[in-house]
Amino acid sequence: MLRRSLFLGFHSFPTVILLGKTGNGKSSLGNFLLDKTFFKVSSHSESETFESKIGINYYKGIGIIDTPGFNDSQGRDQQHYENIMRFIKNENITCSLLVFSFQETKLSSDVQELIKIYCNIFNFEFFNHVGLVFSRTFEKKKNKLRELKDIKIHDYRQQVKEIIENFFDRKLDNELPCFFVDSDLDDTDDDSLEEKEKIINWIKRSDKINLDNISIKNNYKIKYESRETKSDYDYWYEGNYKYTRHNYYERYNKTDINNNIIYGSWYRYDYSTSSYQYRSSCVIM
Repeated sequence: MLRRSLFLGFHSFPTVILLGKTGNGKSSLGNFLLDKTFFKVSSHSESETFESKIGINYYKGIGIIDTPGFNDSQGRDQQHYENIMRFIKNENITCSLLVFSFQETKLSSDVQELIKIYCNIFNFEFFNHVGLVFSRTFEKKKNKLRELKDIKIHDYRQQVKEIIENFFDRKLDNELPCFFVDSDLDDTDDDSLEEKEKIINWIKRSDKINLDNISIKNNYKIKYESRETKSDYDYWYEGNYKYTRHNYYERYNKTDINNNIIYGSWYRYDYSTSSYQYRSSCVIM
C-alpha cells in the first residue's frame, strides 16, 4: 500500500520527484533536502526503496518524493514502474531530478537505457521540468573538482539532452540545470549547502506539471526477466602458497514486449578461496 501523508494542506507544496538508477543516492539526496533522515538509505548496491514515499520540509515549503530505482538488481522494475505512476498522479509535481553518481566516469549504457525508459513512461512536457544532480561529490582537490564538474555539465548534460530530444524528435526548452552535492548529513560541506539552496529555489520556482495531460507513451512492459550467472578465478601468491579465489556473479536481464533485451549490471554474490603449497622452502645441506 502506498504511504500517504496525514497532514492537511499537503498538496499545496511544490514537489520534486527523484528518479535514477538503484544505488545512485536518491534516498540520501532526499534526506539532505529534508534536513533529516526520513528515507531509508542502503549501505550496498541493492535498493532499500521498494515504494514511492513523500517527505515534507515544512520550513522550506517543499515536498520530496523518493522512488524505487530502475535497473534493480532483484528484477523488480515492472513493479517499480507501476508504483511510481500510481503515486505521482495524486501529487503536486513541479519538477524532477535525475540523480547520477559523481564518481562514475561516463554515462554508462545501462543509464542511457534508463533514460529511454523514462522517455517511454512520460511525455515530452515532463522533461522540460527536469534537472540533473550528481551525488557523492567529495573530491577534496578544488581544482580537480572544478574540472570534473565542468566535464559533467558539458558531457553528461549534452548526452542526456540528445537521448531525450532524439526520442521525441523535439528540442527541449529546459537547459537541464546541474547540481552537485555530497549529501552526507553528518559531514556536509559549504559547497553542498550552497547547492542545496539552489535546488530548493529551483523547485519552488518551477511551475506545476499538469499530469492529467501526460500520457504514458508505449508503456514500459516487461514480458519476462531472467537471471544470468558467470564465474571467474583470481590467482595470487603469498610466501610458499598459491591462492585461488573462485568468484560468482549474477545479473538480471529484462525482455520487453518487443523482445528488446535490457541487460542489468553484474554483481558478485559469492566466492570461495583455496590454497596449496607450491614449492618448498627447505634447503638440503
